Amino acid sequence: MSDIPAAVSQVLQARSDAVGQQINTALLRKHLDAQKQAGDAINALLAQNVEVQRQIADGHIDVKV
Repeated sequence: MSDIPAAVSQVLQARSDAVGQQINTALLRKHLDAQKQAGDAINALLAQNVEVQRQIADGHIDVKV
């Protein structure tokens, strides 16, 4: 069995590296999307909290302690 020529080996390694980078990029994109969704959810909760506090301050909501 003959060895793979050096040039072919280099091309195969370069392709493998490129695929690895594409996979890493896709995973990072998914991670960033998940972080953005989490941040958007937190911002929505904070906005709701501000609105509830405003309504309490305006007397629209009764709070019994």
